[in-house]
Amino acid sequence: MFPAVPLVRLSEIASVLGLELTLGLHPLGDPIRDRGHQALIARFVALVAGAYRIAREVPLPTPGDLRSWDVMLRLGELLIGVEAETRVRDIQALVRRIRARERDGGVGEILLVLADTAYNRRVVSELREALGERFKTSPRILLAALRAGRSLPGSGVILV
Repeated sequence: MFPAVPLVRLSEIASVLGLELTLGLHPLGDPIRDRGHQALIARFVALVAGAYRIAREVPLPTPGDLRSWDVMLRLGELLIGVEAETRVRDIQALVRRIRARERDGGVGEILLVLADTAYNRRVVSELREALGERFKTSPRILLAALRAGRSLPGSGVILV
């Protein structure tokens, strides 16, 4: 067994040797933290007709903006930005994020895709209400348009 050496002493020794002491903490378990999010996106993409061009992780059009759409759908000149959420945690924060994307996203329509869970089903009507008129397009109509490769009649929220 090695004797305990204080971190300060290790740092001093590293410095004398021309080295930098670094310390890292790493979570245990599965290194892929967004597995559920990726599965949700895969379920969504699987229901979209081949008439749409599909791209993932598309940066917003403002230079220097680090945000991106989870999915971008293109049908002719129509661009649809897609945001996917596995669980709605804060309606107000989500609405603010979507409003900023409406302003900056460079798309004609926005789809908010939620995982079809009991919790999300309970809050989806409150979320649609908070998002306002533009997001009240019927999910059935949105899904039918996506499956048929037609233009969307508006923005909305769907459960997948």
